[in-house]
Amino acid sequence: APTIAVLTPGSYNSAYFEHAFLADQMGVQLVEGQDLRVVDGHVAMRTTEGYKQVDVLYRRVDDAFLDPLTFRPDSALGVPGI
Repeated sequence: APTIAVLTPGSYNSAYFEHAFLADQMGVQLVEGQDLRVVDGHVAMRTTEGYKQVDVLYRRVDDAFLDPLTFRPDSALGVPGI
C-alpha cells in the first residue's frame, strides 16, 4: 500500500483542525514541513524507525511557501527541494 500523508502548515494555522480531521478520517499521517525531507529525489517523512518514503502527499500549504529553494527563501513551512 502507498504511504500517504497530509502536509499542514502547523497548529497555529486557522484550518489546522480540518487538516488533522482529514488525516484522521483518511487514516494517514499528518505532517509539517519539519517532519519531511527529500532523500534521493523522493519525499520522506520522519518516523520512529527513521525516514520513510512518502508516495502521496496531500499538501495544505500555499505554493509560495512549499519550497524555500524555489519560492520564498524565508519560508519555514515547506521542504527544501520538494
